[in-house]
Amino acid sequence: MDDYESIPLYWINRLGFVVRKELARRFQDNGFDISPEEWAILLILWNKGDQTPSVLADATIRDRTTVTRLLDGMVTKGLIKRETDPTDRRKMRVQVSDLGLSLKDGLVAVARDLIAQTLDGITPEDAAQTVQTLRRMSLNLLPESEPKGAKS
Repeated sequence: MDDYESIPLYWINRLGFVVRKELARRFQDNGFDISPEEWAILLILWNKGDQTPSVLADATIRDRTTVTRLLDGMVTKGLIKRETDPTDRRKMRVQVSDLGLSLKDGLVAVARDLIAQTLDGITPEDAAQTVQTLRRMSLNLLPESEPKGAKS
């Protein structure tokens, strides 16, 4: 452990911080008042439709209190709407607002440019192997109740 730069987790953590900082800067530079955390929520809602706050918390690996505060801010910005679940009035459902949907193409373009820059000089095979390795590492840390062979 003396040579922390030889530990994959060091680079995973560093890349996560660098990507988050750069994505925030690029969104701001392109006129989007969206944080990387809000982006993560929007991505899920764009791809999977309405979700409960607890599903969003699990998907973003954040505690429910943090997600509730994040969703409160997104409602204030007009990015999402909360509605009572029609099948269970005790639950809330979160859905993308018209404004949140209208930002999709612009935000995706900014993120795609960042992804392309990040993968510059990396072969598709190396990228696929990296994804496979990172997925395996993530599954190794999941609670025992989660199937270790499942895809994330």
